[in-house]
Amino acid sequence: MEQFRYSTVKTLVQAAVYFLLFLAGDLGSSVVFDGIFSAVSLPSSEWYVIFRMAGSLLLTLLFFWLYTTRCLHLEMADFWITFGVKKWGVILSVLLPAFVVAIFLMLGELEVNAVGCGDAVLAVAASAMIALKSGILEEMLFRGFMMKLLAVRWNPYIAILVPSFVFGLVHIPAMESFTVGGVALLVASGTMVGVMFSLAAYQGKSVSNSALMHAIWNFVMITSVLHITTAQGAYGSPLFQITIPPDNILVTGGGFGIEASFIALVGYVLVCAVLLIQAKRTVSG
Repeated sequence: MEQFRYSTVKTLVQAAVYFLLFLAGDLGSSVVFDGIFSAVSLPSSEWYVIFRMAGSLLLTLLFFWLYTTRCLHLEMADFWITFGVKKWGVILSVLLPAFVVAIFLMLGELEVNAVGCGDAVLAVAASAMIALKSGILEEMLFRGFMMKLLAVRWNPYIAILVPSFVFGLVHIPAMESFTVGGVALLVASGTMVGVMFSLAAYQGKSVSNSALMHAIWNFVMITSVLHITTAQGAYGSPLFQITIPPDNILVTGGGFGIEASFIALVGYVLVCAVLLIQAKRTVSG
C-alpha cells in the first residue's frame, strides 16, 4: 500500500482520472457499437444490449489496466482487483435480493408475462450482461481504485464513507422525478448500499465479493427479468412484474425506484450488520 501514498491533490486527481476512464469506456463502446449497428441490423434489441455491455466492460477494463500498469506502474491487485469470492459473499448476494423481493411480494401483486422460450433466454442473457457490466466496473471504480486510494492517503473510515456518498450522489441524475424526500431517500440508500459493498470488499480483501453482490442485485432488480413498480410507473416487458401501491414514498423509493425504498435500505443495513459482526469475529478469532 505504501507504494502509492500520494499527496492529497494527487490522490484526488487519480480518483478523478479513474472516474473519467470509467465514463470513457462506456462512451467509447456506445460510439463503436452504435456505428456498427446503424449499418448492421440485428434480429432483436437484446443482441445489441449484449454486444454493447460486453464491449463497454472489456474496453473499460482495458483502460483501467493500461492506466494502472503503464502510467502508475502498479498492479490491479494493489487495488484489491482480484478473484477471491468467499462463501459468505455468495450467500449474502442471494439473500439480499431474496429478502427485498419477498417483502414486495407481500405488499404487491405478481404478474408473469407470457413470452417464448427464445425471447426469455435472450432477455436473461441481456440482463446478465447489464448486471455484470455495472457490477464489475462500478465496484472496481468505487471499491477498488477510489477506496484504496483514499484508504492509503487517509484511513478506512474516509475510504468507505466518501466513495459511498459519491456513489449515492451520482445516481441522482437517473431519477425520473425530483422531490426533496425522494432525493434524500436516494442519497441515504445509495450511501448505505455503498457502505455495504465497501464492507464486503474489506472483509474479503477483494472487490470480487462486492462485485458479485452488486451484479446479482442488479440482475434481479434493474433488468428485464423483474420490475417492481407502481401501475403508473410500469414500463417495458419484463418476465415478471410486482405491482406495488403508489401512495408511500418509503415503499416506492420516490423518483428513483425501489432500490431507494426503505425496504431496500433495511436490507442494506442488515447485510452491513452481518458483515460487521463477521469482521469482529475475525479480529477476535
